[in-house]
Amino acid sequence: MASAPRFIPRSMIPTSEQVAIQCSQHRITLIEANAGAAKTTTLALRIGEALARGLAPEQILALVFTDEAKEVLHERLKALGVAPFIVNKLALYTVEDFAHHVLHFWEEENPPRLSSLHELKPMALEALDHLSQHPTAQYGDELEFRTHHVALSQFFQSQLRLKASLAVFLNEEESAAEKALQFGVTLSDFLWTQHYEILRQSPYEGVLFRGPQDATYDLASTLLEQPDLLELLPEYRLIVVDELHDANEAAFQILRLLAQRPQTYVVAAGDKDQVIQKHLAADATYLHARFEAYFEQLVRLPLTYTYRHGPYLAYATAQFKQKKVDSLLPLATQIHVHRYAQDQAVVPVVQALLQWQRQGGRLAQCAVLFRDVHQSIHLENQLLTHGVPYTLHGMQSYLQRDEILFLRAWLALALRDLAAIQQSSLRERMVRALALFSELSFTELDIAAAAAEIAETPALLRFFYEGQMMRCASEHDQWRFKETLGYLEQVSADTSAAEVLAHLMQTLDVANVAKRIYVFDHAAEVIQKSMSAFLAMAQQLNLGVAPFYQWCAQHDPSTHAVPHAVTLSCVAQAKGKEYEHVLLPYLEMGEFPSLQQDAEMERNLFYVGITRAQKRLSLFVPQADHQVSEYVHELRLEQLHVPTQQRLHDLQQSAVGRQLSTTSSQIAAQRINLRVPFAEKDQAKELGARWDPVQRVWFVPPGVNPAPFTRWVRSSS
Repeated sequence: MASAPRFIPRSMIPTSEQVAIQCSQHRITLIEANAGAAKTTTLALRIGEALARGLAPEQILALVFTDEAKEVLHERLKALGVAPFIVNKLALYTVEDFAHHVLHFWEEENPPRLSSLHELKPMALEALDHLSQHPTAQYGDELEFRTHHVALSQFFQSQLRLKASLAVFLNEEESAAEKALQFGVTLSDFLWTQHYEILRQSPYEGVLFRGPQDATYDLASTLLEQPDLLELLPEYRLIVVDELHDANEAAFQILRLLAQRPQTYVVAAGDKDQVIQKHLAADATYLHARFEAYFEQLVRLPLTYTYRHGPYLAYATAQFKQKKVDSLLPLATQIHVHRYAQDQAVVPVVQALLQWQRQGGRLAQCAVLFRDVHQSIHLENQLLTHGVPYTLHGMQSYLQRDEILFLRAWLALALRDLAAIQQSSLRERMVRALALFSELSFTELDIAAAAAEIAETPALLRFFYEGQMMRCASEHDQWRFKETLGYLEQVSADTSAAEVLAHLMQTLDVANVAKRIYVFDHAAEVIQKSMSAFLAMAQQLNLGVAPFYQWCAQHDPSTHAVPHAVTLSCVAQAKGKEYEHVLLPYLEMGEFPSLQQDAEMERNLFYVGITRAQKRLSLFVPQADHQVSEYVHELRLEQLHVPTQQRLHDLQQSAVGRQLSTTSSQIAAQRINLRVPFAEKDQAKELGARWDPVQRVWFVPPGVNPAPFTRWVRSSS
C-alpha cells in the first residue's frame, strides 16, 4: 500500500487516481491516461512528491517529446507550488535535447545542428551521388532517384522513420528490399539513407552535423553498441516521461537503458489512443508491452477523468474507444451534428461559426480540424466570402500548394501575366511547381537560378517554356505541352475557367503524374483530391479564365498574422491543443476515415480530433445516411442523454457543496503557510512548524493549533 503523500499541491485537491500515482513505489509506473486527464499535472505531482521526500532536483529527469510539452510541465510545477528556484534545477528536456546534452559531453567537438531541408539538402545530394557510384544492378528497375523538393521531402520523411526504428542498417540475413517494405519506405530511400548516414558519421572526422532527431538516433545507437558509456551519465533516481504515445524504438531504448539502474524509478504517461505519429515510428507497444519485456516490477495505473470537457463528450469518447472515460468537469459540453448537401459541405460549417460568434463565443477559440489539407479549399473561400478571419496552422493556403501553383503557372504562361502575382517568392514557387509536375530533370542549381530570374523578370516565363521545358522534355511530353499551350492560347479570356482547368488536367494527365511524384499512395490521393476541389471551386465561381486567374492572384493570403481568427488545421497537427469549439467537416466514408490509411490510426485521429473540444463539438455529415462516417454512429449520442444529465447533475451538486462547505474540520485539514525569518526558524520548529523543501516555506501541519504561529501568519498575509 502506498504511503500518504507528503507533497501538498497549491490550488488543487488530487483525485485518488492521482494520489496513487504520486505515491507509487513501483520501479516502473505506466500511466494509462485519457485525453485531457491531467497527465502533465499528475507527473508534476510525482516530481513534487519526490522532492518532498528529500530527492535532490538534480536527480530527477523529466523527458517529453515537444518543446510545448516541456514548457507546460515547467509552468505546471510552479503552479502546484514547487519553488521556481528548484524547478530550474530539474533536468527537464525533450528527448532530442537530452540526447544532444549527453552527446555534447562525450564528443571532442560539438557538431552543428541543422533543422531545415535547405540546410540538409547538400548532404542528401552528395549521398545520392555517393550511392550512384556503387553497383546497384542487383535491384534491377526497383530504384528511382529524383532530386526535386517533393522527392527530397519524402526521402527525409523515410529517413526519420528508419532512424526512429533503429533500422538504417541491415542485420545478418536481412535483405534491403524486405527491410524497406517492413518499415514502409521505398528501396531507393532505404539505400539513400544508408549512404547519407555513412557520410554524416565520418570514420575520420566524426559526426559532421545533426539534423532533426539525429541526436536521439545517435545516442540510442551508441548506448546499444557501448553500454559501458552509461556509467558516464548522471544516475537519475526518478525519471518521468510525458507524451509516451509519441515514443519510438530509439527513444524507448534510451529510456530503457537509463531505467535499468537498480535505484532508478520511472513514471511515464501516455494515451494509446493518441498514437498517430506513425511517420516517426510511434507505436502503442511502447506504452506497456515493450516495458513488460524488460522489467518485472511494473504497474499500470489509470487516469480516467478528463478535465477538458463535460460528461456528454466523455461518454461519447468512451463509446467510441470502448474504454472507461468520465469527467469531473460540471460543464454541459454540447455535441451538434449538422447535415450537408453534397455540393454544400462547408455552408453549415460557416453557419456554425457565425452562430457561435452571435452567442458570444470568440472566433480565436474555434478550430476547424480537417482529415487532410485538400478539404480546406471550399471552406477558405466561404470564409473569405463571409469576411470571417482565419489562420492556418501546420498547413498552407490552398492557393499556395504545389499542385495548385502548377495549374496557375500554366494559366500565367497562356495569359502572359505572371506579373499579376504580387509576391516574388510566390512567382518563384510557381516556376518550381511547373518544373516539378512537368517531371523535368533539372539540377537544383539550374531550377533555383531559373526560378529566381523569372521571379525577378516575369516575362521570362515564356522563354523558360520554350528554351527549357520543351528542350528537356521527352517527345511525348513535348507533344502534351504543345497541345496544352496551343489550347490555352486559342480559348478566349471569357471561356469558363472550370472548362479550361478540366481540359488542362486531362491533357497533362495530372492524376498519373501525382502518382509518380508522390510515392506514398495516400499523399498522391490527397494531391488528386486537391486538384479536383480546385476545379469544383472554379465551377462555383463561374468566372472566365482571365478573371479567374486574377481572382486567385487577388486572394493570395498575406504573410501577416490575423488577429481574432478561426484556426484551420489538420487533426494530426492539433494533438496537445484544446479549443472551446471544435468543428470536424467532411465526416463521410472515404474522407474520414480515409480508406488509404491504417484503420487503427484513422480511429486514433478521430479520437484526437473530438477530444480537442471543451465547450462545443460540431460534426458535419452528409445527408445520405449510408455515406455518414461510421465513427459518428459509434459515438452513440442518442443513448447518452440520460446518463449525461444524471452525471452533470451530480457534478454540479458536488461543486455547490464544495463551495458551501466551510466546516471547521475542513479548515483544520488545510495547512497554513508561514513566513518565518531565518533567525526565528528554530523557535517555529520547536512550536511544531515544518519546513517544505519543495515550496521552500514553513507551514503549520493540518490538525495543529495555529494560535502560537499568529505573528508569522500575519507577516505572510
